[in-house]
Amino acid sequence: MKKNICLLVLLTINLISGQEKSNDYFVLYKGGDKYLKPVKYIMFDSALSENRKNEKNGITYFGINDERFKFDVKKNKKESCSLDVLDNIKLENPANLQNDAYKFYKKKKEEVEKIKKVKLAYPPAGYQAYLKIFILEKVRDKIFKYEVDWEYSNF
Repeated sequence: MKKNICLLVLLTINLISGQEKSNDYFVLYKGGDKYLKPVKYIMFDSALSENRKNEKNGITYFGINDERFKFDVKKNKKESCSLDVLDNIKLENPANLQNDAYKFYKKKKEEVEKIKKVKLAYPPAGYQAYLKIFILEKVRDKIFKYEVDWEYSNF
């Protein structure tokens, strides 16, 4: 009986930890190790003039400051949460995202170069692929959490 309970607990833990998707990871070079993307949360406030939200063909585009994010219903997740979720997360300033992504990439690049003894180049297209972004939108007494792709940055 104890073996069955231990086995059940072990399987449950594996199922819970196996919830990460392949797009939660990135690689620095072809054939390299996978690294977990750091998660960043951004608050979307439709009352601000620099924030925009457009929907077209099942895709929602968020424009926050000079950054553009894309939410695709077929690819990304949307969750509704209570307002209490704001107590447990740190909101990021979208104006600092490009700099944060650059610092993260630079640090990870230096670690990999030191350990693997390889020389890596900086990405030509920017650092959008190295962060996992969630946009939070407050609607009445709920928070909608959109998993988005960081599509464009004005840097």
